[in-house]
Amino acid sequence: MADSDHVDQDVRWLTAAVTDMYDAYMSSDRARADSYIAQDVTLWDTEHEPLVRGLDGLNALRDSRPAGSVDAVAGIDVTDPVIDILGDIALVRHTFAVRFTDAAVAPERVRNTAVWQRRDGRWLIIHNHEDVLPEASPQHTQEDPQ
Repeated sequence: MADSDHVDQDVRWLTAAVTDMYDAYMSSDRARADSYIAQDVTLWDTEHEPLVRGLDGLNALRDSRPAGSVDAVAGIDVTDPVIDILGDIALVRHTFAVRFTDAAVAPERVRNTAVWQRRDGRWLIIHNHEDVLPEASPQHTQEDPQ
């Protein structure tokens, strides 16, 4: 198999993994979501300022959130990620919109960058960074050509 075939296969797998992680969140399947995350991950979360260290730190952050948080979410719309493969490292960038069950609440738009590393033949997130974006306006919905 040519190198470009391997890269295409990795891009397809990573794209599916991004979507599956949000599907896992929506179905409250933490184990499935965690299967994509390295034990030694670091994260910048949208609602938590300090750097989160490790899967245990992520689970502590999750457990500190109000019970039933997922019940307020009607769905998560994910854009196709932009993925660069650099050997055993992948940079995966995408945005997503969180739609809430309360139609009066505007969707929350989030920009996400994840660093994945291939470990023992499996891609795992080793760092994730999320930023909440301003409410959508025509000038913010198009990619900046510069």
